[in-house]
Amino acid sequence: MDALPAEPIAAHYAPATATAAGGSRERALCESASHADYLYVLPLLALEVGAVALDGALKYDDRPGVRLLGPSAVGLAWGGFVGGGYLALPKCELGFVAQPAIEGDVRSVWPLALSLALLAGVTAPVLVGIETGALPSDWTTAERASRLALAGVTGFAGALVPYLIPPRTFRAARQLESLRINATARGVSLGVTVSF
Repeated sequence: MDALPAEPIAAHYAPATATAAGGSRERALCESASHADYLYVLPLLALEVGAVALDGALKYDDRPGVRLLGPSAVGLAWGGFVGGGYLALPKCELGFVAQPAIEGDVRSVWPLALSLALLAGVTAPVLVGIETGALPSDWTTAERASRLALAGVTGFAGALVPYLIPPRTFRAARQLESLRINATARGVSLGVTVSF
């Protein structure tokens, strides 16, 4: 026989029909996820500005390998800004909290993450092309193409980094979603299903 939980489950989890944040834990998580995380986005923007400045400083270096560090940094910072900028947006409202379906968590973050990564991977070479300006005549075609290709690849990768180091809003929204899913899985919800 299993031991009873230390605290009643209903004190922490809302029923399946609830649309507002229920318990104190849900309200705290929703409050944390209801405001944009500017402390996450502003450093990403500063990194992008710094990467553009680095690329401008390395553009006239004598070594081709060193010149390719600039567009790689620009792509990585741009990808982080695109991916992290979306994740830092508000994800909750105290009057309405998204409820998982009875079947469980059917939504996945990966389709949107890959879409943002593709967007960053496509737009990073455009950004590098614009910020590079006039190209020196001694650059080879392979180096010019490599600048754009590296920016695209690192832009794609950079957009996935915020999922490893998420902003406060995204972390709180995922914890809130987990609370609601666990409540349904433990049989707290009333509805058509019967839990044994």
